[in-house]
Amino acid sequence: LRRDKLHPVFLLDEAHLLHPDMLAHLHILLNYEWDAKALLSLVLVGLPELEANLSRRAHRSLLTRIHHRFLLAPASVDDTTEYVRFRLAAAGCDRALFPDDALAALHEVSQGALREIDRLATASLRDAVRRKKKLVDRELVVRAADALARFD
Repeated sequence: LRRDKLHPVFLLDEAHLLHPDMLAHLHILLNYEWDAKALLSLVLVGLPELEANLSRRAHRSLLTRIHHRFLLAPASVDDTTEYVRFRLAAAGCDRALFPDDALAALHEVSQGALREIDRLATASLRDAVRRKKKLVDRELVVRAADALARFD
């Protein structure tokens, strides 16, 4: 790969679920360099628990080898609104399906977590279709949130 000027990237999604023994050994992958350049880039993607896991004393060796960290803060109300409208437009929807109060409820219940916004918006849309409603109102969002909470 070096000869072909290719730099491998090892991406681990859901890294917060990694067993502590796995985390304890990942630093070995980052030990090797060629002409002062790393042979491999490691990308760990996960929920906030990943940061807590890496902060443990047992994983200090890995943590010291991580050069860049990006932590996404929860979405704001405006972010949630923009995100939902963007996702709907990407799906081909050309009109607003969630009034402002429903978007505020969506944000409040999801606490700005994008995955939860997706789950809740999808459940709300399905409920609106079942009820033959043209808009997803606040009541539908709250009802969907209650239904999802029962299954968690």
